[in-house]
Amino acid sequence: MSLLSIGRSGVLAYQNALAGISENVVNANNDGFARRQVTMKEQFTAAGPAFLYRGAGSFNGVQAAEVTRIWNQYSASKAWSSNSDDSQASTRSQFFSTVQDTLDDGDSGVGVKLTAIFTSGNALAANPNDATLRQSFLYALQDAAGSITKTAANLTKISTTVSSQVGDAVGQVNDALAALTRINLALKTAPQGTSGRASLEDQRDTIIGTISDKIGIDITFDNYGCATLRMNDNGGPMLLDGNNTIPGLMGVSIAANGTFGMSVTIDGTTSAVSPTSGALAGYAEAANQIAGRRSQLDTLAASLVQQINTWNAQGTDLNGNPGGDLMTGTDAASIAVSVTDTNLVGAADATSPNGNLLTLSALRGASGAETAWRSMVNDQALRVQSAKTLATSAAAAKDGAYSALDNISGVDLDTEAAQLMHFQQAYSASAKIIQTARETLQAVLDLF
Repeated sequence: MSLLSIGRSGVLAYQNALAGISENVVNANNDGFARRQVTMKEQFTAAGPAFLYRGAGSFNGVQAAEVTRIWNQYSASKAWSSNSDDSQASTRSQFFSTVQDTLDDGDSGVGVKLTAIFTSGNALAANPNDATLRQSFLYALQDAAGSITKTAANLTKISTTVSSQVGDAVGQVNDALAALTRINLALKTAPQGTSGRASLEDQRDTIIGTISDKIGIDITFDNYGCATLRMNDNGGPMLLDGNNTIPGLMGVSIAANGTFGMSVTIDGTTSAVSPTSGALAGYAEAANQIAGRRSQLDTLAASLVQQINTWNAQGTDLNGNPGGDLMTGTDAASIAVSVTDTNLVGAADATSPNGNLLTLSALRGASGAETAWRSMVNDQALRVQSAKTLATSAAAAKDGAYSALDNISGVDLDTEAAQLMHFQQAYSASAKIIQTARETLQAVLDLF
C-alpha cells in the first residue's frame, strides 16, 4: 500500500489523539469532566481473495478508532450519594446554628431578661413602697416581653429564609430534570466512541450532581447511557424515566408554621414525597426545628403572662385593691405589659406590705419560664453539636468519594505531558513518512 496513504493515516490519527490530550488539559480543573482516551488500531484493507475462510489483507496505516471516556459508574454513584448526605448535613448544621444564635442567651437574651424580673422583684421586696423600684419591676416585665417578641420575630425571619430557599431548590431540581431529559434524548442518537458523545455524558453527570445536591437519588443507565432517576432509593418515587420525554415535576407547599410538604407529578399522577437526603431533607429538618422552637416560645410567653397575672391577683396593690392583670398576650408575638401605673403592682398580702413579693420566687420552679427557656437553649446546643459532628463526618466522606472518582476520571497533567510527547513524536514520524514518499516519488520521476 502507498506510503503516502500510511503517512496520511498516521497524521490524521495522531492529530485526533493530540486533540484528545488538549481537551484533557484544558478541562483538567472542570467539575464533571472525565478524562478522554483515544484508542488507536491498525488499519487494514482487502488485499486478495479469501483463503480458508480468512480474508487476506494488507496494512494500511493507523486510525483513531474511538474516544473513550474514563469513568466508573460505581464510583460516580457513591460520589453522588455522599454529595446528598453532605448537603443535608451542612444545611441542617447551618440552620440549627442560626437558631442557636437567635436564642441569644447573652446580656440581651430572653434568659437574662427573665432573671431580671425576679432580681427587680427582690429589690422591690426590700422597699415595697418605693416608686422607682416599682417602675423598675414593670420595666423588667417589659424587657422580658420585648425580648421574647424579638426572638420570635427572628425565628420567623429564619423560617421565611428556609421557605424561600426550599422554593429555589425545588425550581433548580425541576430545571435540572428538564435538562437531563434533553441530554437523554441526545444520547440515544449520539455515535458511540466520539468526542461529542463524551461531552454529552459529562453534561449528564454534571446535571445529576446538581440534582443529588438537592435530593437523594438512585440512578440507573440503559444501553444508550440515558439516566433514570428515582428519589431516595431504587424503590422510591420516579423522577425521570430514561425512555420518557417528559420528566417528573416537583412541587412544594408551605404551611403557616413554616414546615413544608413535597410532591412529584409524573405521567399525570401526583404523589407526596419526602426526601431522606440532600439539601431539601436538611431544609425539612430545619423547618421542623424552627417551628418547634416557635411553638415552645409561644407556650413560654403564654405561661409567663398567666403566671405573672395569677401571682399579682394574689396580692394587694398600693390602692388597697386586689392585684389585676399586669400582662397581656397569648403568644410570643403578642405578649406585652398592660399597665403603666406602678401602684397596680400587688406587692402586699394580708400579713405584710411585701408579703406577695416574697412569693414571686416560687415562679422560678420546674414549671417556670426561666426553666423552660434554659431547657430549650440547652437542647438546641446539644442538637447543634450533634449536627456539626455529622456535617464534619459527611464532608469527609464526600471528599473521599470524590477523590476516589477523581483517581479514575481525573486528569493527571504529568501523564498528559508524557502522552503529548509520545503522540507528537508519532505525528512527526507520520509526517516524515509522507516526506519520504514524496522524495522517493520525485526521484523516480527524475529518472525519466
